[in-house]
Amino acid sequence: MQLPPSLTAALQSGIAKRRQQGQYFEMSPPATEMGMVDFGSNDTLGLRSSSSMHETFHGELEKSPEFVIGAGASRCLGGSTNEVTKLERLLADFHHGKEAVFFNSGYEANVGIYSTLPQPGDAIIHDTMAHASIRDGIRYGRASIVKAFAHNNLQSLDDVLEKVKLGSADISCGRRTVFVALESFYSMEGDISPIPEILSHVRCALPAGNGVLIVDEAHSTGIVGPNGSGYICHLGLEKEPIISMQSFGKGPGALGGVVICDPLIKEYMANFARGLMYSTGPSFPTIAAIRASIATLSSADGEQRRQRLRANIRIFHQLILMHPWRQALSNSGVLKFPSIEQTKNDEVFVAIIPIITEQGQCHKLQQRLQEYRFRTHAVRYPAVPKEEERVRLMLHADNQPDEIRGFVRVLMEWGWEMMQVGVKPESRL
Repeated sequence: MQLPPSLTAALQSGIAKRRQQGQYFEMSPPATEMGMVDFGSNDTLGLRSSSSMHETFHGELEKSPEFVIGAGASRCLGGSTNEVTKLERLLADFHHGKEAVFFNSGYEANVGIYSTLPQPGDAIIHDTMAHASIRDGIRYGRASIVKAFAHNNLQSLDDVLEKVKLGSADISCGRRTVFVALESFYSMEGDISPIPEILSHVRCALPAGNGVLIVDEAHSTGIVGPNGSGYICHLGLEKEPIISMQSFGKGPGALGGVVICDPLIKEYMANFARGLMYSTGPSFPTIAAIRASIATLSSADGEQRRQRLRANIRIFHQLILMHPWRQALSNSGVLKFPSIEQTKNDEVFVAIIPIITEQGQCHKLQQRLQEYRFRTHAVRYPAVPKEEERVRLMLHADNQPDEIRGFVRVLMEWGWEMMQVGVKPESRL
């Protein structure tokens, strides 16, 4: 295909700008194909390459040797096969919900929720660190009021709720709805949403009961809750006015996103969620992969993997907290570990560790780690604030303790070099 000069110039200009800003992305292979240690992917439980999940997946295929591969149509035009209907029932039961709506990805599920459910006159209040898919869904939607509150800040939430009520008599008296958009485990901050407290504050601010929480559980699906059913189940809040989005493309090692919701919401989304209405239904191999994922998550192997992941998270936290250089590096601003320093002992189950560097340094740290065969990802503005660029570390159940120690050694030595101190104290690692 020969591109017109006008389009060529526009695309090249956009790519050049990305490179100049240090925001250029390449489609890269996984760490395992590069001969590196994986500290970057979302495959936190290691199920993507798990032999037990592989066996279960093949078993699912063998149960139906004459399966039809594709759905053949959208869900509303004959693509709701018996297999996908049974899958949604399985997903609803697994996540302790009434109904489930399957989407081809977590991104599509979030866009479907926010572009469809809020009505004119409604309000969406979202955490400032809400995922891009949430923001895109809001942009495509019809909510009359959209406001953000400071990350995990209950006072800020109260202030925004009060402003929304003052600006809308319909919301104040309960005729319109307020949707509060959250993530359970925040994908860039590596911290946890105070969902019980947020639920309590929303109830207090909206005594008419017209508040609904929408929780993106992309990074908690498979990790916490009975059999890995998620953070809402971990908290025992399944019966509260909460819509959750569970992703099977990260910890569960498969693909797809599912909305756990009320039957009326499922019916409404089937009629108004354009991504659902105009996309072909899932293929049988996709359905088999998710079944295999649920079976593995619910098995002894799944529980062991969750325990190994939590143990590795604790090892990393302890190595950083006990390191003799940590305080000096933090005070200088060369390396900061906010999620570790703020985490309570009973909350050590978030695999995401943001390592904050000085501005312009995160790619240099990524390069140093890569030289030692440690695969991570540098993240800059606009994904995160300019003054909080970082290397995003993802810990995994299959990481070995010696690999974690080696990572910390390289990390801290790089940090000490950046401080330009002549003599390094002796490392305790």
